[in-house]
Amino acid sequence: MHLIISSGGTGGHFYPGLSIAREFVARGGKVTFLVSGQQATEQKATAEKFGLAAREIPSVRAPHSPLDILKFPFRFWGCCRKIKALYRELQGDALLSMGSFTSVAPCWSWPKNGSPLFLHEGNTFMGQANRLFAAKATAIALTLPLVHPEQLKGTPSKIAGMPLREAILEAAANPPDASERAAILAEYGLSPEKRTLLVFGGSQGARAIVELMTKTMPLLSGKASELQMIILTGSAENDALEIACRNAGIAARIVQKDSDIHRCYQAADAVLCRAGASSICELSLFGKAAMLVPLPSAKDNHQYFNAKCLSDAGAAKLLVQAEITPQKLSAMLEDWLVNPASWEAMGKAIHQFARPNATKDVVDLIQDNCSGGMP
Repeated sequence: MHLIISSGGTGGHFYPGLSIAREFVARGGKVTFLVSGQQATEQKATAEKFGLAAREIPSVRAPHSPLDILKFPFRFWGCCRKIKALYRELQGDALLSMGSFTSVAPCWSWPKNGSPLFLHEGNTFMGQANRLFAAKATAIALTLPLVHPEQLKGTPSKIAGMPLREAILEAAANPPDASERAAILAEYGLSPEKRTLLVFGGSQGARAIVELMTKTMPLLSGKASELQMIILTGSAENDALEIACRNAGIAARIVQKDSDIHRCYQAADAVLCRAGASSICELSLFGKAAMLVPLPSAKDNHQYFNAKCLSDAGAAKLLVQAEITPQKLSAMLEDWLVNPASWEAMGKAIHQFARPNATKDVVDLIQDNCSGGMP
């Protein structure tokens, strides 16, 4: 069976698709990746590194100006024409779309002859592209419960979760003991005697969180003997934050990013971050108490709905960026230090959203809804 995967333009769509592809191939299937957008060349090379066939396809961006609107139908038609020709060459048996606007042309071009179309939705509010093709789909794999189930348009669905990297899954399944955690903290220049807060904002939303932390540090100086932080800033320019931490006497590991974020999760007692689907699924696996600050610019405000889903379940704190102040954040962090039991309960509650078998469950969904199953 030949599965074609349209993986969108960002890592948040590509890497879950990569996990699905590797599982599909391990079961004896064949996969071809369709990649597009600014990261297409890099993603194609990554897929090929894992022995997977990958093809770059043209993409067209959503129109943002009157001139774009006039040109869009011609650009979109040209894009679809090339993709249809590629489909005739590949002779795929099924298409899996990982979402995002770059998936619209591949889904639109997919043959309407009954060949299965599968969608993967990462958020609690279904993305625009997936909403467009929900009625056409054979089945939809969900990451979290939808806030509006009618968006499925009657198509069968399954809460499978978000396929994550093996390193994340392995680290969550094998939590470190006290000595192993102390060794991680020592490597970071931190102490096992203090509570550790992990802070990050992702590729799009780190700046506002870093600015908030910089302004909050002076208010936390009285807690310097109890509190330390790991802060992933997304930037190489961290002087203001470093000075604020130093002046407050708060020990902190401040770096632009960490490719081994699973070790950061292992070291942390609580996390302050955005509310993207991948981050939420990682937090769920590790069972970490979370303060979620939805990215206001996220399409359809979907991060707010993600965070609210967890907040309503008592599994996270929802902090609206426009409303959170240094004073409010400082008070919340002090409550975390003073009343750890309630925060530990929140960490246990978030674990209900963990889906460690997400990759296998998505492949099962595809297999179960294809006539003839896998080879």
